[in-house]
Amino acid sequence: MKTSSLGDILKMERYKRNLTVEQVCEELEIKLKTLNRIEENKSVRGTTIKKLLSYYQMSKEIQKGEQDNGKQLTKM
Repeated sequence: MKTSSLGDILKMERYKRNLTVEQVCEELEIKLKTLNRIEENKSVRGTTIKKLLSYYQMSKEIQKGEQDNGKQLTKM
């Protein structure tokens, strides 16, 4: 079992979709600096995280993982 942080999971999801940081920021109208900080696990703002989870269509998976493990999500 591997434990990944929320920022790592969001970054992996962006990579899977072949999106750049700039594309995601433009689509969600968030600052580049904000997304970089989230993906580097330096900052977590609830409203921005909710936007990202909705954008990647993964809200339920992550929310369950956060309830179980704080900011960590367990992956098999």
